[in-house]
Amino acid sequence: MTVNGMTEDRVLELIEAYGAEPMSWPEDERDAARALLDAHPDAFVDALAVARALDEAMALEDLPEPSAQLSEAILAAAPTPPPARASLIRGLSSLLFPQGVRWPAGAALASLLMGLVGGYAYASTGIGYDQADSAYYAAFGLDVGADWGDLE
Repeated sequence: MTVNGMTEDRVLELIEAYGAEPMSWPEDERDAARALLDAHPDAFVDALAVARALDEAMALEDLPEPSAQLSEAILAAAPTPPPARASLIRGLSSLLFPQGVRWPAGAALASLLMGLVGGYAYASTGIGYDQADSAYYAAFGLDVGADWGDLE
């Protein structure tokens, strides 16, 4: 029998390995296995009964706490992360952002740098002062022909 690519043998393997409760089965196989269970419930009655009995027996048992020696041995055998390589960017970021990249001063420095770059780019375009003044007036909603003395 096969339903959605799931075979009867695979459902039996899932029941034996993970128990009778479908929520403990692997998520990517759960729906197909349930569909096969629903299509042919009589085929899995015995396997589900054995798995339920084992699940109930295991639920009654208290799990022992691991010993301190075992915990230490596992931690000692665990792989250690490789040491961080020093790079120019990492060195600069630690110099510019001593409290980390998410520090608010990092945002202030970034906005300062953007303003300097934008100002330099604007100044290097060769726009005359008349054009710059009219852009300023237009940005702030002032009349281009207005005299500065009239604003007081």
